[in-house]
Amino acid sequence: MKWFFRWFQKGLNNAARESVNNVPPQLTTVVKDHEEDLGRNPLRLRVFRANGGTVIETRQYDRNDRDQVQLHIINHDSDLGHSIAKIITMESLRQ
Repeated sequence: MKWFFRWFQKGLNNAARESVNNVPPQLTTVVKDHEEDLGRNPLRLRVFRANGGTVIETRQYDRNDRDQVQLHIINHDSDLGHSIAKIITMESLRQ
């Protein structure tokens, strides 16, 4: 049975060595901006299950030091992913 474990370990070592050799030199690009965060006004979503559908709460902090909260109601027969995509698009255009 020892031969099996040696054979298995050798196969793992070869696979690990090959995966390291096949890695492209640069997978990601780092972009530096003058700001430390990604955005000044992030859009936050909270999803709540409700009787007969879903409630999406969007919260956005604006430049005038105010929290703007919007509630969106999605019926149970609507496509949740498509509706959330519409909500994100509309809230992004509102900025």
